[in-house]
Amino acid sequence: MNFFCYVKYSEASFQMSGAYTTLLFITLSAWILLWIGYRNNKINDEQKEKLKKERIEAKIKRRKQLESLYPK
Repeated sequence: MNFFCYVKYSEASFQMSGAYTTLLFITLSAWILLWIGYRNNKINDEQKEKLKKERIEAKIKRRKQLESLYPK
């Protein structure tokens, strides 16, 4: 039995037309912009976390200095 006797084989070629090229370019651009935004957000979050930690440490240091002026 031949199950595949009516299968028509075609060439495996893909014509890259202008529309597909444009779609590819837009998609790649979107992914690149998303990656840049993610990277910038990560950098900003690290900077904010560092500044927050510095402010907390400065507040603790000031509190300890004030406590040392007034012994218990």
